[in-house]
Amino acid sequence: MLPLLVAGVLTVALAAVPAAAQPAPPTPADAREQLRQAQHEAEALTEQWHAATDEFTAKQAEADRLRAAVDPARAAADQARADEEGFRTQIDGLALTFVENGKLDQFNAFLASSSPQDYLDQMSALESLSAEQATQLDDLLDKVRQADRTKADADDATARAQAAADDAHKAADDIAARKADADKRIDDVEKLLRELSPEERDAYNGPGEDGPVDIVGTGAGVEALRAAATRLGKPYVWGASGPNSFDCSGLTSWAFNRVGVTLPRSSSAQSTVGRSVSWSDMQPGDLVFYYSPVSHVGIYAGGGKMINAPQSGDVVKYQTVSADAFSGARRVS
Repeated sequence: MLPLLVAGVLTVALAAVPAAAQPAPPTPADAREQLRQAQHEAEALTEQWHAATDEFTAKQAEADRLRAAVDPARAAADQARADEEGFRTQIDGLALTFVENGKLDQFNAFLASSSPQDYLDQMSALESLSAEQATQLDDLLDKVRQADRTKADADDATARAQAAADDAHKAADDIAARKADADKRIDDVEKLLRELSPEERDAYNGPGEDGPVDIVGTGAGVEALRAAATRLGKPYVWGASGPNSFDCSGLTSWAFNRVGVTLPRSSSAQSTVGRSVSWSDMQPGDLVFYYSPVSHVGIYAGGGKMINAPQSGDVVKYQTVSADAFSGARRVS
């Protein structure tokens, strides 16, 4: 009887508990905001990957440069030691002269000097040396000092080369970590994009805008703008550097490279080149940057518009520069 009573109580109690409310499906606005946030994070991580690659390239070049300096430094140290030994042979002959002249005590005092300066301080004790003998001793001291300096230089070059190689190795590890983070977020974006219908994707990207009919002016920036304009309609692809697909900094670095200017690969590093330009002073060809820290870049086209590779699922196109996202501009001569 008791088990039946307990069962009945439980049945009544469970019936009194309302069913868990199912979460409402995301609204179109929520879905767009989720995609926008994912796009921004994926782009930022991709640009961090580019920055890590830039850093590795620079550190690897520095390590190579320093390693190249080690062998000459070692050779100079070896030559200095050989010169020192050669002069010591001459001094051996001078020592015999001291022995023959009964001045060995003075010569021993010279050899026991703790430093070249100590020797100079004792010069008054060696006044009896001939000019030639004194010159030989001075030459020996110069060779000893030179040998010490070149050995120190060689040791320093070796240490700096090893430190640079270690830094390059760490930078290479950072590349892998940044790439893994970016790839994960990119996968999230691609999944969200696949859930959009073609009409929804077009609405999300927004229409392309007209750019300048004629790009007038001279200079590297204007020429780069012209080059970028030849890529209108090319698809955005994460990490792509052209010529048939681009991400944001891939487009700008490709365009400037076409006119003989090498830019760093990442938008953050590009934001340090050239000279700063204010919002009101922007001219066609200036680099335009978004967000802080910087994670997007385009090329100003005039009339409040820029050409850029906006985001995955979109193409290279002109857009109005966003005052809200704008974080700076740079002019590259």
